[in-house]
Amino acid sequence: MVLKDSISNPVKASGVLCHITSLATSYGVGDFGPVAYEFIDHLADSHQHYWQILPIGNTNDSGCPYATDSAFGCADFYVSPDLLCKEYNIVPQKFNLYFSSKERVDFKNVANNKRVILEAAFALFSPTPRYEAFLKDESSWIEAYALFRTFSETRGQDWRKWPTYQNAQSELNEFEKQKYQFHLFAQFTCFNQLCELKKYANKRNIKLVGDLPIFVSYFSMDVWKNPDQFYLEKGTYNMVYETGAAPDGFSATGQKWGTPIYDWEYQKKTNFQWWNERLSFLKRYFDVVRIDHFRGFNATWISEVAAPDAANGKWYPGPGSELFKNLKNYPEIIAEDLGYITPDVDALRDEFGFPGMKVFQFMLGGDDNPHKLQNYTYNSAAYSGTHDCDTLMGWYKHLSPSEKEAINIELNVSFPTHWDFLKILLRSPSKIVFIQVQDLLGLGSSARFNYPGTVQDVNWTWKLSFKETRHIDWARLGRLTLDAKRAVENVCG
Repeated sequence: MVLKDSISNPVKASGVLCHITSLATSYGVGDFGPVAYEFIDHLADSHQHYWQILPIGNTNDSGCPYATDSAFGCADFYVSPDLLCKEYNIVPQKFNLYFSSKERVDFKNVANNKRVILEAAFALFSPTPRYEAFLKDESSWIEAYALFRTFSETRGQDWRKWPTYQNAQSELNEFEKQKYQFHLFAQFTCFNQLCELKKYANKRNIKLVGDLPIFVSYFSMDVWKNPDQFYLEKGTYNMVYETGAAPDGFSATGQKWGTPIYDWEYQKKTNFQWWNERLSFLKRYFDVVRIDHFRGFNATWISEVAAPDAANGKWYPGPGSELFKNLKNYPEIIAEDLGYITPDVDALRDEFGFPGMKVFQFMLGGDDNPHKLQNYTYNSAAYSGTHDCDTLMGWYKHLSPSEKEAINIELNVSFPTHWDFLKILLRSPSKIVFIQVQDLLGLGSSARFNYPGTVQDVNWTWKLSFKETRHIDWARLGRLTLDAKRAVENVCG
């Protein structure tokens, strides 16, 4: 059932925001295996209907899910060794050496460890009809992605020094051909496990929510394969402009993100084929997708790559509604409409009925602040916080005494706990409420997932401990959800 606006009897639901990597496993990182299935059971038993994760693409050693090597594909470390060992009759004890008990995710270590187990399974693998069907279903990207991963390992990171995509197959040496076949197998394994996980979630009346970063990395399969889709220098394929954020109260010189801008005119001529492929791909593995930086479809702040900062940048018009009118097969969409939002962005979101975002922690400010509870609308997704926010209790702790007093008065609370905040949020008008898993435990700032605009070891690496996993009060969450009338009979039908 698709949630629809209704004045008399609005259908509302809720879910949890918890990236896969944050689940507690014996392998040092969460994956698509048994712990994920247990998490789904907890969600279902507590009357939740959504599980939101972050992008699952292949990252560098920082683990940043918004800096991946393609808009397609999956990082190897999401593969479940438990499921892999069972499927290929591998003795798990052989890999005890690779288990990790570190408090935070060490992405370099876990990627290497999962690679060892994947290679052991690959040595026992023979193509099956399901494998052949996967290659056919994902034919728009899988060959190019396996080639990209192969050349990244054998010929350095700069794709401008590689053969073109059109000539790549013919220039593989024997060593690279084996690597290419391995990467096809690894992607098949990742998405086969994810597909089964989604089936189980839907069976338990849970929708999986993915995340789509609007831009892609310059050193990515997408730019190597499809350079004409991007605004690049003719002949050299160097970036002329890069994306970013305009100067504001947080940065007087703006932000430079290092990602290339799209050649929207070229994409219009292809009827946005690449975007159709991207959204169709995501729909196969997710029920809902949150589009990060939705405002970029109207306009993006860009600056010259050679410029020292983004202060003298300019707005680069996007395709607006023309893009979405040309999409033929896409999942349900949540529009990330945070930050500097102009009326045309609101109009684009509303034209297609996409719910925007409300963030509980952004409630301070005047009456016109869209994140004040009084301004929540039904067609919105409300969050206790996003991956870029502090935890609820970390946020509250760091407020000034006057700010705390203002919030206490507005919410009619005194000495609030995280459960007080969650109770209020669940009773909001928004059709969907997402609660960060850290906020179910009332954790402080040490559990914050990311500090935007910074590069530091604590970014992206937080994960639940086994003790914290056991202490999540799912029963209490279930009671609050029932009291808020968010227990929907069937969201997946």
